[in-house]
Amino acid sequence: MKIVLTGFMGTGKTSVGKELARKLGYEFIDTDTLIEQKEGVPISIIFKKKGEEYFRALEQTMIKEVSQIRNVVIATGGGVIKNKKNVENLGRRGIIVWLKADPEIILKRVMTEGGKRPLLDVKEPLQEINKLLAERLKLYEQADTSVNTNYITPRETAGEIMEMLALNAEGAAVDLNEKSYDIVIGSRVLDKIGLRIKEFRPSRVAVVSNKTVFPLYGDALLKSLREHNIVPEVLLIPDGEEYKNFLWTYYLQGELLKARFDRDSLLLALGGGVVGDITGFVASTYMRGIRYVQVPTTLLAQVDSSVGGKTGVNHPLGKNMIGAFYQPSLVLIDVDTLSTLPRREFYAGMAEIIKYGVIADGALFNYLKTNMEGIVSLGDDIVDVIKRSCQIKADVVSKDEREAGLRAILNFGHTIGHAVETATGYKTFLHGEAVAIGMCAAADIAVKMGIFDKHGSSLLKDLVKTYNLPESVPEDINVSDIINAMKIDKKVKAGRPRFILPESIGNVRIEEDVDGEMIKDVLSSGRS
Repeated sequence: MKIVLTGFMGTGKTSVGKELARKLGYEFIDTDTLIEQKEGVPISIIFKKKGEEYFRALEQTMIKEVSQIRNVVIATGGGVIKNKKNVENLGRRGIIVWLKADPEIILKRVMTEGGKRPLLDVKEPLQEINKLLAERLKLYEQADTSVNTNYITPRETAGEIMEMLALNAEGAAVDLNEKSYDIVIGSRVLDKIGLRIKEFRPSRVAVVSNKTVFPLYGDALLKSLREHNIVPEVLLIPDGEEYKNFLWTYYLQGELLKARFDRDSLLLALGGGVVGDITGFVASTYMRGIRYVQVPTTLLAQVDSSVGGKTGVNHPLGKNMIGAFYQPSLVLIDVDTLSTLPRREFYAGMAEIIKYGVIADGALFNYLKTNMEGIVSLGDDIVDVIKRSCQIKADVVSKDEREAGLRAILNFGHTIGHAVETATGYKTFLHGEAVAIGMCAAADIAVKMGIFDKHGSSLLKDLVKTYNLPESVPEDINVSDIINAMKIDKKVKAGRPRFILPESIGNVRIEEDVDGEMIKDVLSSGRS
């Protein structure tokens, strides 16, 4: 993120900027300092010898250069806002914060700093400050938000800005160069979505949700958006995996066309994995690609589908068979949404968190065993496990965006899990429940192949049961249907399904040579 501090001289742009950059670990840039370094003389001398017009031209060039930098705090000169080009450049992929102070306080600060500034080299500086402020008021009001610095310290001002932007929340980041994005995790961060969306300067915004989630969180979302002059279209789809299909994709695209959404528009997905997947797919295809933001409201979506850019819809012959890799611009996770999540869906989300423990972090796996009470009660523990899950996925996706190799490990449990969902018409199991069955089956296959020990398999099954998840295929489901569904899967290579198999808790391998009869035997054994 780029944070731009604007405002009149003496409002604290430099001191606040340095403190904010320090807190965030961002680079700090003072445009006035850069200009002085370039010219080799103070700004007062530039004004005196070459005039304001020359200085403003230098300033515009400097602004254009520094506006390209990411993860930076930029303190601007007091007159930067007068130039429309400057405002456009600074606002591109950034948030502009106006620091305000009363004229008397501004004068006192300027005099304390060591005398008058060039523009205040007059007989009545206070009168000049009032005049300039009045002239620039409408220009400063172009900022995205403001903070009054009259009676707070630079440290307190920096803290207030971080709070406004949810930068004091937990988080992670997916590093994909120009496609990089933040994952924000915390309580009440939904209230900050309006200001965060401003970063992308959308021409139009559409909220895509379903008829279950929107009545719960739509008002809070709309309030935050409207506070920042964003009045969105609201598009609702039915609630359920069976509606993640081309019919509803076509509906959403049609509604966007009727509302005349253009390439600078943005979609905001408010809901679980179905809403996130279909919204991402629509974003990837509408006018060949527009921005979208994920606001996942289920645990499963928060730790899995909202991160990584896998979008798509289902087909009767296979789950997620039609889709695209298309990264969001931001993922905002408000853990408060979990308070209304049915317990069954919460536990289904825990399956994906268990997955991360098996594939990459034995300490996380153990943490899930010893801290179940704190996790299911939605205390601080749930933030910790969501954050760690997102960090693991973000790291994997950053190294392998399009599943050319490493990213395949994220499919642990999914080869059989997706087949179970397909064989049951997406109506019997929640995604996480099917993945739990798939993980336990993969562990048994690994034991039979001699690459995983029985104790590890037992630990996994015990943890799955601890979180009220199924560990085997029910007797009323035909194993042959599951085997057939596995043959039509994205993970099939040269006609053989690809499995992610555990070698130990925290480490897995990709295996493409698994005997079909062994798979059938594992699925048929231990059925309930």
